[in-house]
Amino acid sequence: MTASVSTPRIRLTRLIYLLVLAVVASSEGRALEGGAGLLAQAAGFLLVTAAVLGRLWSTLFIAGRKDEQLVREGPYSSCRHPLYLGSVVASFGIALTTRSVVLMVVLPAVVGAIAWYAARREDRILLEAHRADWPAYRDAVPAFWPAWSKHGMPDQVSVPPRIYRKAFLDAAAFLALWLAVLLLETLRAGGAWPAHFQLP
Repeated sequence: MTASVSTPRIRLTRLIYLLVLAVVASSEGRALEGGAGLLAQAAGFLLVTAAVLGRLWSTLFIAGRKDEQLVREGPYSSCRHPLYLGSVVASFGIALTTRSVVLMVVLPAVVGAIAWYAARREDRILLEAHRADWPAYRDAVPAFWPAWSKHGMPDQVSVPPRIYRKAFLDAAAFLALWLAVLLLETLRAGGAWPAHFQLP
């Protein structure tokens, strides 16, 4: 099995989330406690759920056509990179769930930087493949912040089940991360192992 150009980005993102889980498991002293902490975790769940649903919805329109066509249907009529936007939203949801202000700032910033770099690379690929159509496409469709007024919906889409299955597993991994953060926090707070440092 050959590695795609996105493989290093995926591996880096996985490593970052593993580090986040290790930090959550090894630390205490969260800035948000009590009702504020519960509210942050609930908001985190809502953001992760929205990101998962958004990524699955986006995959319906891009699956099998990424880097090959200028897709302008569904979420891609409002935003050129809705999958990356979903990843950033999910990262903020995971960070909220940790109740750490430090992670709320650092995690979305790091994931956002990775998404920005990947989006720039994909834009260059599409520019090379569609030089005549790219300027109008770039000017009409924002990179990340959706232009909801431009949203367009086709009558039907065709998606290879194999590709959608992978997309489903990728998106569902964010829910698994959300649960892992809660589980590690609960076990550490319950005395399953000691905390080694403070993380406000």
